[in-house]
Amino acid sequence: MLALVLGALVWGQPAVAQLLLAPDDRSLRADLQYLADAGVLQSPLTTWPIPRAQLQPLLEADVEDYPSAVRAAHERVVRRVADPARAEVTVRAAARPDPRTYFGDVPTHEQELEAATRFGGDRWGGRAQANAHFENGEDDFHLDGSYAGFRVGNWLLHAGAVDRWWGPGSEGSLILTDNARPVPSIGVDRVSAQPFEVPILRWLGPWSLSGFFGQLDSDRSDAPNAKLFGMRLAFRPYSGLEIGLSRTAQWGGDGRPEDFDSFWYMLTGQSNFGDAGDDEPTGGHANQFAGWDLRWASPIGEAPYAIYMQLIGIDEAGNYLSWPYQNMGLAGVEGWFSGAEGRRYRWHLEAADTATNFWRSTGPGRSDRSYSNAYIHSFYQDGYRYHDRVQGHSMDSGGRMFSLGLQAAADGNYWEGLLRYTQQNRGGVPEHRRAPAVAEEADYLAVDLVRGISWGAVFLEVSVGAEHSAPATSDRSLDLRGWTRLRWELF
Repeated sequence: MLALVLGALVWGQPAVAQLLLAPDDRSLRADLQYLADAGVLQSPLTTWPIPRAQLQPLLEADVEDYPSAVRAAHERVVRRVADPARAEVTVRAAARPDPRTYFGDVPTHEQELEAATRFGGDRWGGRAQANAHFENGEDDFHLDGSYAGFRVGNWLLHAGAVDRWWGPGSEGSLILTDNARPVPSIGVDRVSAQPFEVPILRWLGPWSLSGFFGQLDSDRSDAPNAKLFGMRLAFRPYSGLEIGLSRTAQWGGDGRPEDFDSFWYMLTGQSNFGDAGDDEPTGGHANQFAGWDLRWASPIGEAPYAIYMQLIGIDEAGNYLSWPYQNMGLAGVEGWFSGAEGRRYRWHLEAADTATNFWRSTGPGRSDRSYSNAYIHSFYQDGYRYHDRVQGHSMDSGGRMFSLGLQAAADGNYWEGLLRYTQQNRGGVPEHRRAPAVAEEADYLAVDLVRGISWGAVFLEVSVGAEHSAPATSDRSLDLRGWTRLRWELF
């Protein structure tokens, strides 16, 4: 398969700009947010992938009168987004891959090889990507990252397997991340984020809308070929404030109803057992997640900082679009400043808790804190997962994480330091109810240092770190780990 893709690199179309920006570049995300905080960009930035055309006003912006750090960030974004490579090869290698991933292109296997090419015209295009993973003597080949799409008016329609990240968090999102492999799906995204012209809706400001419908694993033990539905609205009612509303649902599958009535029950929130009458399946019609998030720059004063938060419920308290219930939570604060020669710095402090009703005491009641039900459903016992990895926060259920990070970028290069303390599987949930990578009940303290260096068409990332683990049922240990990623832009 890799040979086929490499052949396409030679005989492919002329170079084109990509249709979608994947959530695989932590430094690019920081630069985009830096430009938004400086007032250069007004589009929402918490819904990934981002249609490349949504950033066209930024690419055309005149930043001559802005500080040097803003001009430097703008130059990096234009270089990365406006004229991407037509073809590239990426090699990754990791020693002790961390099961707790974060926003960015982080290896999840010991050895990974990827080859990709872009194709298309003015209003259509896509990406062909082949991947090979090697670990513990086993290998796997797939086409994750491949998609094709076309633009109709202000909407981009696409089909394929693309990573998604919904929310403002740096170390996780409670509803949808790139921790699991991307689900094959059809999707639609609003291209331009221009505000409504209708006066009654103009207050929303610039807004984006994203939706998809995909199919999960065929070898699930609960409902093979179950479907995954998702939609997200993000808007900026005024400069500095971005609000997101998200919803996903596992629905259908072999042996489950997939008719219009069942889809309507899922879409309108009648997913609990007993909501839809006598003809519903075991466990109700769907396993749903819904909630909101926000990011607010400088809500008090004019200092360069922002607060952000996310609440995602795994249930609903009644019928017909009622408020999400049994919530998980995430919150953080981030700041930024500039240094000499256009250097840009960004720091963040983030906390997340995947126990439902995390602010309450533990107990047997439905309204008490629970460590075991965040990503597990009464019927969908394989969980909110795809190929054994959770699609929400990489801690899985019952986790708590505190993280502190600092990133500096200049001249196409960057470095980042990250400190994370994780309490994993606090409730000691049995292994068969958890994702395999995070089944152990343990506390972890980890520090990682990442360095990214660019030499024209070659980009190298190197990460080194150490992790102290304190399992509940075995001895403490201190382990070294690291990974490297080499991307070569062929042409």
